[in-house]
Amino acid sequence: LILAILYILISIYITSLAYKTIINLPEISPTDYGLQYEEVEFQSTDNNELTLRGWWIPNESKNTIIYLHGIDSNRAGHTSEQTVPPGLEVLKHMYSMGYSIFTFDLRGHGVSDTAKVGLGVKEIADIKGAINYLESTKNVEKVALYGISYGAVLAILAGNKDDNIKGIFIDSPYNMITDLITGEIPRRTPIPGFVAGLLSQGIVWSSIWLEGINLNEIKPYESIKDLKYPVLMVHCKDDKRIPIYHSDQINENAPLDTLYHKFENCDGHGKAYETNKTYYLGFAKTYFHRIFQ
Repeated sequence: LILAILYILISIYITSLAYKTIINLPEISPTDYGLQYEEVEFQSTDNNELTLRGWWIPNESKNTIIYLHGIDSNRAGHTSEQTVPPGLEVLKHMYSMGYSIFTFDLRGHGVSDTAKVGLGVKEIADIKGAINYLESTKNVEKVALYGISYGAVLAILAGNKDDNIKGIFIDSPYNMITDLITGEIPRRTPIPGFVAGLLSQGIVWSSIWLEGINLNEIKPYESIKDLKYPVLMVHCKDDKRIPIYHSDQINENAPLDTLYHKFENCDGHGKAYETNKTYYLGFAKTYFHRIFQ
């Protein structure tokens, strides 16, 4: 009985820590890449009191790429300890392709209002809020979602929530969140991975009880079946944090004509762009031209 109580208490403790965001403020801006922009704010669709903040980078074309950053990152796609190029560097190239860019801080990240991590279940409302804002204030009618890691999964989960979403470019997604408990819990809590693994079922139960989120139901590899358009997906072949099998499984269920590229000689997480910028941007240019026709 004592062991059971201890199991439950530790599971609750881990879960409460795991849902806290680690805030990293943007340290660079579009100006650093020669881009003119507008500071904007809007509300998430599930909470009118939750204000999200971002950058609108207009172009001649209203076709817009919405950037979805990774966990604990921000609209600039950059943190001080990061070794890969900032997301803004990639977005500058996408701007040069002729598209408008919208990048914002997800709830609990950057300078958006404080909130717990929603694990994709709640951030769908953030993305819908962004699209509503673009439609109502910028006359945007067609968007594509571009997400890395956590942001890539958000793109999958939100990809069928608005008819104006014409495509998603996903970089290093995971197949289901429960597969990451052993690896990710130590990044967010002082708990070792092997302990998190032993407590995985308790963490699932605690998540339902504390946050109303069932981790077993967050399955990007299943959700991708709901998309009605081809997807562009890239992943480092030797990614240690989110191994390539995650994208392999997602690809098995991806829509017809999906483009899936595994980057060779690439052993970091989210390092496909850094490994071969020409290929990465070439794939993006071809894909966006195709979906925005």
